[in-house]
Amino acid sequence: MGKGLGGNVIAVVDIASASAGVAIFQTGDSPRLIAFARESLSLEERSDDALSTGVIQMLASAGEKVVAQYALEKGPRISSCYCIIGAPWTHTFAGRSTTEFKIDATITEAMINDMAKQSLADQKDIKPSEVFEASVVRVLLNGYTTDKPAGKRAESIRICTLMSDCDLRIKDAAKETVAKLFPSAEVLWRSSARAALSVTKRLRNDGDYLIAEIGAEATDFIIVRKGILVERALVPQGFRQLSTSLAKGKPVEETIALLDMYEKQQVESEVSSELEQSIAKLEPGLAHLFGETLGKLSALRKLPEDMVLLAPPQLATWLSRFFARIDFTQFTSTARPFSVSILSAGELLLSAPLPSTFADPGLAIGSALAAMELDS
Repeated sequence: MGKGLGGNVIAVVDIASASAGVAIFQTGDSPRLIAFARESLSLEERSDDALSTGVIQMLASAGEKVVAQYALEKGPRISSCYCIIGAPWTHTFAGRSTTEFKIDATITEAMINDMAKQSLADQKDIKPSEVFEASVVRVLLNGYTTDKPAGKRAESIRICTLMSDCDLRIKDAAKETVAKLFPSAEVLWRSSARAALSVTKRLRNDGDYLIAEIGAEATDFIIVRKGILVERALVPQGFRQLSTSLAKGKPVEETIALLDMYEKQQVESEVSSELEQSIAKLEPGLAHLFGETLGKLSALRKLPEDMVLLAPPQLATWLSRFFARIDFTQFTSTARPFSVSILSAGELLLSAPLPSTFADPGLAIGSALAAMELDS
């Protein structure tokens, strides 16, 4: 057995819009990261088919590197693999179901399961044959949240559910690739929305907030009320599009590196001025694009003022200022600007068995989710 491998060994796979990451870590009394890798597609426009094919190739490449690293440990078999699939490959929806009784009734697991099935049947956005995940995220007895409802008595029961579908091209190819990488592992599939919600809830408690997750190809807005996802919307504007717009024909990777240095005040004044001009030209169109989606999300009920931002570190500081400074007050319940907090990799590490230098938010969220569910 490899050095220090006394607990279970878990794999985490994060399939994003244009990249894939794989990590292997040890659980137990001395959790530690054993190996990880992420492979990303170059920042260029692709068709949906080319993008999905490329992402699976990135998964296979990252997975092969990690498996090779782990082989050097000569450790035990990998017992579980958490596979997180993000937008735009997954779409997540909230559901609920309520039952009223004439007199107090004893709540059973079978009763909750039947209500969950009914909630799924009532969901018109997902075909039953395309369900990727479905879970009960909260049970309320007589209007009060109850962690262990089975066996208790109540006059009413309400359940809140979370359901996702998944692009079949990604789902089928990911299943085949993960099975080859970790043939003896139990694979647990999760959407990025469920993962982000679970981890954010642990860090932010059962509050009301809006999650804004900036992916490579899209931005995911998730409304959370009392710790429950109630609505989600996807905007086809992500890291690639933002970076390309800022680059204005220059090499994108160079511009992103300069933006990172700009935020750290490590660039010359001429370069700083040029970046500021690019940002100033980009922001009005971006405000309009995001504003359209935020307007639709707030049509029935205004949005929470608190925003939790998950973004690539090179863009996180600028985007946090953008969301706080741009006038989105017509969409918030307080008629005040968004109060933005960045969910950093460092904060995620508080819930994940990863070193302090780890800087991959996607794998950090997946690892934190795995650690949380294994401890529950």
